[in-house]
Amino acid sequence: MNKIPMGVAALLAAGIAGLGCTNQSGLHSGAGKADAGPGGGQGGAAGTGAPGETGGAIQTGGAAVNTAANRSGGATSSDAARSSTTDVRVGNATVLASGQLSPWAIAIDATNVYWFNLGTDNSVGKMAAGWSDGQVLKCAKSGCNGIPTVLVSGRQQSRVATPLGFATDGTDIYWSDDGTSPLSDPTRRAGGLLKCSVDGCNDSPLGIGPNQAWGLAVAGTNVYWTDFTAEILTCPIAGCGIAPKALWSAGNSPITLGIAVDGTSVYWSTEATDGIMKCAIGGCNNAPTQVMSDVVPAIMQIALDADNVYFVDYSPMGFGQVLACAKTGCADHPQALATGLNSPTAIATDGVSVYWTEISSSDSSAGLVPWPGAGVVRKCSVKGCNNTPATLAFGLNAPIAIAVDDGYVYWAESGAAANDGRIASLPK
Repeated sequence: MNKIPMGVAALLAAGIAGLGCTNQSGLHSGAGKADAGPGGGQGGAAGTGAPGETGGAIQTGGAAVNTAANRSGGATSSDAARSSTTDVRVGNATVLASGQLSPWAIAIDATNVYWFNLGTDNSVGKMAAGWSDGQVLKCAKSGCNGIPTVLVSGRQQSRVATPLGFATDGTDIYWSDDGTSPLSDPTRRAGGLLKCSVDGCNDSPLGIGPNQAWGLAVAGTNVYWTDFTAEILTCPIAGCGIAPKALWSAGNSPITLGIAVDGTSVYWSTEATDGIMKCAIGGCNNAPTQVMSDVVPAIMQIALDADNVYFVDYSPMGFGQVLACAKTGCADHPQALATGLNSPTAIATDGVSVYWTEISSSDSSAGLVPWPGAGVVRKCSVKGCNNTPATLAFGLNAPIAIAVDDGYVYWAESGAAANDGRIASLPK
């Protein structure tokens, strides 16, 4: 059996073990780290959109962004038009791209699927040395004959998210990284919070802000992200130089990965209180509202629809959960939609169902490490499913990020070896 590469395993294990329990800079690289960034956090990738569109769905967690600018009814291609490459493990799923170098984030718009490959793990043994040759790629939802378009290449990552902070508004792609030259080279071209046109940018993404993101979301004309030092920051998508606006700051207590935005508020999960908080998109005088209090110890990603916040408790070995909380608050009583899960990691919603990935195994020997072939993609109605979620795909190797539109669910599978990651889709 193939094994998950050491760097990938460490990234996931470290992220799952506790994102705040890393070095002071929050850097996780190669074999030694894991996460977040989503940013680096964050975000994984997060996708957002105005409530009421596509069922009021706002997707995060490595998911995509569905904004007013790019929503056109979700899926735009028929099954017949999609690539014929399938995998028996996932039924009638379409494999849009295979042979990828550790895909770690995914986002969608009305036409395309976008993702970020971490690239080459430079770690040797226990010496963590980050990732090089990272790429931003895209493939049409209808398929690209297994040959995706490279939008950006040569990127470096020393801290990454689980999944990576990554989003699109249909015009640009947003993420953060450490630049282009070797990580040891102080003259490397600057990283930070970046964007590139969905049509490409000649390997010269535009810097938006100086910070690296743990969690990332885009809504309207602004980008929002979480910082390792427990801050929620915002900046116009046109850029803000070295002066992003802080919506909230809690000092140096690290926060976890989840962030999502609707038309009025920013929502995030925080490790400082093991809960979920929100703040008006214009600011809240550093006094956010507690949506859910200290009750869930391992929140990874979050997603929104018109009424609720959905989130995963990424505990392993059958202790994981998918939960829901009203945006107006649920104190310490969130609704459990599914329990007994194995490290649920990324989450998305279309306002009708909640979709998530699990990366680990119930086997106690697996611990916090992703288990080859144990990954699954599942869904449950937002109203509940009697703790019997539907399994859409199984036998996966570290499905790390997820996105959903009106017709399909998409995921990024990091892989069990250095270059066997893939991007796949499946009718909902």
